[in-house]
Amino acid sequence: MTEPGVVTAYRNGFPESHHRVHAVAVRTDGAVIGTCGDPERVTTLRSAAKPFQAEPLIASGGLDALGLDDRVLAVMCASHAGQDIHVEALERGLAACGLDASALQNSLGTPEERMRHNCSGNHLGFLAHSVHRGWETTGYRLPEHPSQQAALAVIADHAGVDPATIPTMSDGCGVLAFALPLRVIATMYARLPERLPRQFAAMRAHPELVRGAGDLDTEAMRAVPGCVSKGGAEALSCIGLAGEGIGVAVRIDDGNARASAPAALAVLGQLLHWDEPPAGLRALSEPVLENSVGDPVVRLRAQVSLT
Repeated sequence: MTEPGVVTAYRNGFPESHHRVHAVAVRTDGAVIGTCGDPERVTTLRSAAKPFQAEPLIASGGLDALGLDDRVLAVMCASHAGQDIHVEALERGLAACGLDASALQNSLGTPEERMRHNCSGNHLGFLAHSVHRGWETTGYRLPEHPSQQAALAVIADHAGVDPATIPTMSDGCGVLAFALPLRVIATMYARLPERLPRQFAAMRAHPELVRGAGDLDTEAMRAVPGCVSKGGAEALSCIGLAGEGIGVAVRIDDGNARASAPAALAVLGQLLHWDEPPAGLRALSEPVLENSVGDPVVRLRAQVSLT
């Protein structure tokens, strides 16, 4: 274990608060390239699991059997911003399953609110798999439902561990969530381009559907060739670099997502030997936050060194 990195919030130049950073970069064979903090820190994947949770549907042939295209798949892998482009893909996906928004169990809101919830695509994937397999869609989000057990099996397979050893809990949207060491998560993302080629291609082709303009996941995939990026709640950032055969997992220790982009980009910059971030990522590398009257008063700066 090395010293954690830090993202500091400067308020008009005064260092007001600090966010500790754990990070690890690995090769596809699991060999560690560099670490910062504790690479074995166990953390919940939360939404970073979404590309893997979509795999049972693809492996069963359900994606093609239902006629679902890459735009729908990208939304299944997404923590989207709830924009019309996301809703359009969701509506087509639900219609292909013979369902509507009332089938979504991702929140207590109205059907419209459930459609615009950032996990609705993930839930569509579970519903589509259930429809394809002939399983009951009622209760699809519960841990004992076969769609959740299938997702657990995929996570275990990609992590290379027994499913019974993975700590599980309820995610923010009610489906099964998983916890693994950062090093294992980074290895899963290093291998994602090869082992999940459909998800990789869909996310790369439609980065705007994976999150939204101005967000790290969307902008990293736009700016960095061969990059797939997916964050999870509690400030986890996961990146796979197909051209480099590298996976990265970055966790802000206190769970504050405002520090995620500068920390992740500091790591990427070291791995890719940037003199400065690509144009589309510069604002995210040192975010400036406004106060309630619109003054730009807080700047976040990362000091994260892999060793």
